[in-house]
Amino acid sequence: MSAPRKPNLLESMACGGVAAAFAVNFTHPIELVKTRMQASGGGIGPTVAGVMKNGGVPAFWKGLPFGWGRELSYTSVKLGACE
Repeated sequence: MSAPRKPNLLESMACGGVAAAFAVNFTHPIELVKTRMQASGGGIGPTVAGVMKNGGVPAFWKGLPFGWGRELSYTSVKLGACE
C-alpha cells in the first residue's frame, strides 16, 4: 500500500481556513463576551445578562461573518504555510 499523498499549498490553505471558520462558530460568543467585558469593565454575569437582554441568544453570534472573513483570510495563510 502506498503512503498517503501530502496536500499541496492550496489544499493546506483551504483545509486550514475551513477548519478555522468552523471553529469560530464556537469561539465567537466567548470572544464577544470577553471584548464587551474589557470595554465595560463589568463582570461576566452582567455582561452575559446585558447581551441576552438586548438581543437574546442570537446576539452572541452578532458579527460572525466578520470572524469568518478573518479566519478564512488570515488563518488559511498561516496554517497553509506551515506545511
